[in-house]
Amino acid sequence: MNATTSDQAYENIRQMLTRGEMLPGQRVSQSKLARQIGCSTVPVVEAMRRLESEGLLDKQPRKMATVRELSLSDLEGLYLLREGLEVGTVRLCIERMTEEQAQKLSDLEQAFEKVWDSFDIAAQQDVKIHQYIAECACCPLLVEELDRLRVLESTAGRKLPEEAKRLDHPRTHRALIQAILDRDIDAAEYLMKKHIRNGFQEVMQFFKENKRVDRRKTNSSGD
Repeated sequence: MNATTSDQAYENIRQMLTRGEMLPGQRVSQSKLARQIGCSTVPVVEAMRRLESEGLLDKQPRKMATVRELSLSDLEGLYLLREGLEVGTVRLCIERMTEEQAQKLSDLEQAFEKVWDSFDIAAQQDVKIHQYIAECACCPLLVEELDRLRVLESTAGRKLPEEAKRLDHPRTHRALIQAILDRDIDAAEYLMKKHIRNGFQEVMQFFKENKRVDRRKTNSSGD
């Protein structure tokens, strides 16, 4: 099998997942993907195996596969993994970042603040900042794993409503970036940990409130 064709199929399917063209719980058809990509099913099968190993697809009986859907416990694990990895990443970033990279990071932060009121654009800018911090850390394995978790969150967690996907206020972001620019490792690690935990707490709070609402609806219907 042509490894290049398999790699291309993998990238194409991964981009479809990231763009939301396949939703959590949706069945994935090998033949349909092959037609969309313009190749045989052989490289598609290999690509899907890779995506299953990354946790983006779930293997089902009878050789079927579905897009991964995150449970609440999955989300908890995802955020715990992100916290550990991003704290390590920010430390390496500070130790290895050049002055030119520091300026670019500052520019990215200013761009984030300008678009903060527009959720979708600000969320994309937030991802760019985290990706650039990882890039500055010069550790390819960290970059790959964080990218996998990011795709998993954006794909398998796509059913989360906007109320559960709030962004930290620009002041919090600014404090984190400033600590990195000041090369203050202790402060940057603390602020990065706080930043990731804030995101998880928002998601947890949404689910708790939703559970209370569902319970009230159930009690009302039983009256």
